Amino acid sequence: MKPFVHSSRRSASVFWLLTIALLPLSSRSIADERPNIVLIVLDDAGYSDLGVFGSEISTPNIDSLSNDGVQFTQFHVTPNCSSTRASLLTGMDHHRTGLGTHAVTAKNQRGKPGYEGYLNDRVKTLPEVMQSAGYRTMMAGKWHLGSKDPATWPSARGFDDSFVLLNGGASHWEDNTPLFPSKPSQYVDNGKPIEKLPPGFYSSDYYTDKIIQSIDDSEQPCFAYLSFTAPHNPLHAPAESIEKYKSTFRDGWDVLQLRRLESLKACGLVPKSVGPQPRPEWIPAWDNLSEAEQRSAVRDIAVYAGMIDRIDENVGRLIDHLKTRQKYENTLILVMSDNGPSKTTIADYLELDGAGADFLKQFNNRIDNRGLPGSNVDLGPGWAYGLAAPLRLMKGYQSQGGVLSPLVIKAPASWQIRNKIVTAPVHVMDIMPTLLETAGVKPDTSAPKSRTLSTQGWSLQGLMQGEEPVAFEKRGFGSELFGIRAYRLGKWKILMLPVPYGTGKWQLYDLTSDPGETTDLSLRFPDRVKQLSDRWNLYASENGVVEPDEPVAYAKPPG
Repeated sequence: MKPFVHSSRRSASVFWLLTIALLPLSSRSIADERPNIVLIVLDDAGYSDLGVFGSEISTPNIDSLSNDGVQFTQFHVTPNCSSTRASLLTGMDHHRTGLGTHAVTAKNQRGKPGYEGYLNDRVKTLPEVMQSAGYRTMMAGKWHLGSKDPATWPSARGFDDSFVLLNGGASHWEDNTPLFPSKPSQYVDNGKPIEKLPPGFYSSDYYTDKIIQSIDDSEQPCFAYLSFTAPHNPLHAPAESIEKYKSTFRDGWDVLQLRRLESLKACGLVPKSVGPQPRPEWIPAWDNLSEAEQRSAVRDIAVYAGMIDRIDENVGRLIDHLKTRQKYENTLILVMSDNGPSKTTIADYLELDGAGADFLKQFNNRIDNRGLPGSNVDLGPGWAYGLAAPLRLMKGYQSQGGVLSPLVIKAPASWQIRNKIVTAPVHVMDIMPTLLETAGVKPDTSAPKSRTLSTQGWSLQGLMQGEEPVAFEKRGFGSELFGIRAYRLGKWKILMLPVPYGTGKWQLYDLTSDPGETTDLSLRFPDRVKQLSDRWNLYASENGVVEPDEPVAYAKPPG
């Protein structure tokens, strides 16, 4: 793929050539001087779900990281979990990695290169490269990049230490109840399947414990991947975390949409002229819900907020531990989300699985137990709409509500960066080359060309340290999932959403003045549409995109 590098100027500072034999021993002899790297991913959190991005949810520890680093306001991911993770850990477009689609594969995609359903052997992973460079690599949390064959597990793809959930989601409590009745959720510890989780297990707490333990056990510089499963469905949080937000959202999702918009304006993240996102007709107005429905919904989003709050507490624990061990200053810490907020309900999972309603009879979803052990509840499309404000749609869609993610990077102290904001459009594929440059990983020009691998992202280190963003503003990037298409170039974006989510044709938006994609400019600027659609066609060709020949997943009309 070359959609990220249409210019012929591919300087070594932004286009990385990685090799299996990465560093000479002389470089490894100064390993103690190289920064530790901690990569933290939230699961299904929206763009404005962190305090520093305007949220009412308390995230002081994550927010504090921007004091010693950079807040990226235009960081793009893919609209679903596994495809984002595939690009994150390879620096490649997800169609090249084996995760060309997510969960549902159309008949015409089966057996095609890039649609294997796991990280294929044609890509080199970030932990594999870091491992070869002398880093101790560790992971705790969600994998979702291959589950059937142990050769696709983290222990076989570069992680020295790993405690992971192979599935896309599961109960956050020790009962380990699966999302899909026919697909039991499976944890593995360093490649060994876990039959039973420990008493008192809560996902965010336990994953953080594991990362802290792995850091303590390492005498090498560390690459730690803390991949939270929160706030992904089912919604679960400790009672004290839920209690903090029991009344915060009682005015409903229509008011939340307006409140988040005003907060984003106050933070300077959207122009003052931006209006609210119109509520899709397939989402009911809050005032049309019954009193009982409203009570349950208020409880459910309090659980969601509690999950993010608990993540922040755990990030605080990790920060404090790094400081105690005198490692904090020489550590890069990155926090992001994998996609926008999720509208998917538990009923949707059951329909996909072909399961009956009997599955739900085992849960205690009474109002006072929602979010606690033994319950199984979700966010739903109404809250996802409110949380995405003022962006269009949510997880699953190439609209900004699905692909714009919060990103905060705390830099090593030697970089001398404080409270910097970067507004240039950047992409999840840029994370791998950024972390490799931070680690001092350089190509070994003596390695055989057959063992050389190109990443498609660009390092963000220059942007963080004050370089002009012109190259990033001139760079374009395409995307596709479930047959839904998009291409962004600078402030311009074309988007093709199926009916009823869009028109089924290319629409054009100026994201600088219209981040919510509310005003289609395609008829006014047809030449711009052609320019970007031609680029999308090139992107699709170069990356082996196979669009589904039938509506699948999020492209289907709402039930």
